[in-house]
Amino acid sequence: MAQPDGRASELAFLRGGGATGELIAKLDWSSSPLGPPSTWPPTLKTTTAIVLRSPIPMALLWGQDGVIIYNDPCAEIAGDRHPQVLGAKVREAWPDIADFDDRVIKAVLRGEALEFRDQVLTLNRSGRPEQLWFDLDYSPVSDESGQVVGVLAVVVETTARVLAERKAVAHAERLQRLFEQAPGYIALLSGPDHKFEFRNEAHKRAFGQGDTITTAPQEVLADFASVRKMLDHAYATGERYSARAMPIEVRRRPDGPMEKVFVDFVLEPVTDDAGQVSGIFIEGFDVTEHVRAQTAVEENQYRLSAALAVARLGVFENNLETQDVTLDARAREIHGFEPDAKLTAGDLFARLDDRDAERVRTEISEALMTGRRRQQYEYRIRLPDGSIRDIVNMSDSLPEPDGRIRRVIGVFDDVTERRRAEQRQLLLINELNHRVKNTLAIVQSIAAQTLRSAPDVTSARNAFEARLLALAAAHDLLTAESWRGARLTDVAASAMAPFEITHRPQISRSGPPVWLTAPRALALSLALHELATNAAKYGALSHPEGRVLIRWKVVDGGNLLLSWIEEGGPPVTPPTRAGFGTRLLQRNLIHELQGETAVTYAPEGVRCEIRFRIEDPSLTATSESVEF
Repeated sequence: MAQPDGRASELAFLRGGGATGELIAKLDWSSSPLGPPSTWPPTLKTTTAIVLRSPIPMALLWGQDGVIIYNDPCAEIAGDRHPQVLGAKVREAWPDIADFDDRVIKAVLRGEALEFRDQVLTLNRSGRPEQLWFDLDYSPVSDESGQVVGVLAVVVETTARVLAERKAVAHAERLQRLFEQAPGYIALLSGPDHKFEFRNEAHKRAFGQGDTITTAPQEVLADFASVRKMLDHAYATGERYSARAMPIEVRRRPDGPMEKVFVDFVLEPVTDDAGQVSGIFIEGFDVTEHVRAQTAVEENQYRLSAALAVARLGVFENNLETQDVTLDARAREIHGFEPDAKLTAGDLFARLDDRDAERVRTEISEALMTGRRRQQYEYRIRLPDGSIRDIVNMSDSLPEPDGRIRRVIGVFDDVTERRRAEQRQLLLINELNHRVKNTLAIVQSIAAQTLRSAPDVTSARNAFEARLLALAAAHDLLTAESWRGARLTDVAASAMAPFEITHRPQISRSGPPVWLTAPRALALSLALHELATNAAKYGALSHPEGRVLIRWKVVDGGNLLLSWIEEGGPPVTPPTRAGFGTRLLQRNLIHELQGETAVTYAPEGVRCEIRFRIEDPSLTATSESVEF
């Protein structure tokens, strides 16, 4: 600031006053109540020097008019009104707050000191009104005589801080409203005793009502001991703790019952400015209904899996867009696929038996085209080992929200054994019908021939009953073997049982093990019964010393030769007429056995030889004869 030496000394108090000090030196003060700076009183100069050199915003309001002198920091606060307001009367410079300034000047000139914190003022400092906040300190300035001649103002704008604090408060209030309205429960605990500072409504609903400040966790949690360990750990270590579907017991009302609930929650340690844990923030959800629903789903899945396992059903899902097929273990087992093989619909179609492939493809295509959801198909598949299996395929199409069908799910039922059982049952029924017819035919034949050859009704009845008993015994023997046949030893023993005398055996049997089909076992049983009946009436079994030998053997690589030999009986004479027994041996037996019979009436005893071919020699042992 180059000035003549005399003027320079007069304005020395402006040195170091920055840009505003230089501006004061250049201004025309002739119209100002203060006059030129060189003529200012010492108090004004000294105070001005203090203001200009201050690093904080300061202003001097001089005299009753409050002429404004301020420093560079205060010039920044003045904004666009600087430098016009420098040296102006404060009421005219800031008409926006003229009343406020007037009250301040009057009070301070009376010797009062004023202090305002975050004083809101509406100022037009940049072409438009703004609401601003200031910390204002006003002190009296006295001259050499002690009279107050001015006001020294320290002006610190706090607008940014006030707005930031208000924003923070608004943010906190907004967060609190969000916390209050949050669907999950939120709480804040403070101190090592875990006292509630905040609980939102969801927390109160979940764990019971109560005052936030006075209520402690143990008052709302019945099993607080287990939760306390988690809280203590989080508080001591500063580590977050979380849990999923944790079961706890709560009492929602002081006099209410204990309730078991499941909760998801997070314990988040809260630290103070020093980094020390001061509390715990809790956030969580009551997932009781979800857990119960999930448990119900799992139980249903378990029951479904158990039912599928018991029923031996295989489950599949077919993606119609990608043609990928998912099979469970049983479905893979049914179709003979490897456990980890990636499969498509084509792999399943490849298993179809040629006799059913075209029909099944057509049925599936028609079902998809017509939109029929529920489907059932029966077909045969051929496994890699060549075996054939009967399959029932039951499925349901799942429409997507757009109505398109992209997935089909269902089950496979392997009904091979069921079909075979049905076939066996049908065969057994047919066989039973055949056997019943044959049995009735045998009974009819026995009845007709018995009545034809009997001398009287009593004899006919006795003979008929005896023959029916022999037939029944043979049936019992075959029933025990499910009518697959019978062993010759058992047939002979059953036929001879009515004629055995325990204390004086007269009948002996010997021969290798031989298996007879059911028709041959019946025919041979009746033949042996007739031979024994004749022997008991007229032959060896009618005499105490008589004996009957039944011998059989396998000859010619598959022919059975059975011999009936009577010994020790009365002399034998040939019959004068053919009775039932003779006709049975000569005609019926030959027909049923498809073999040969020969009866010899030798004087020493009747002899009968029966020869027929065994149908399955592999079932016949060729071991040595065994006595029975």
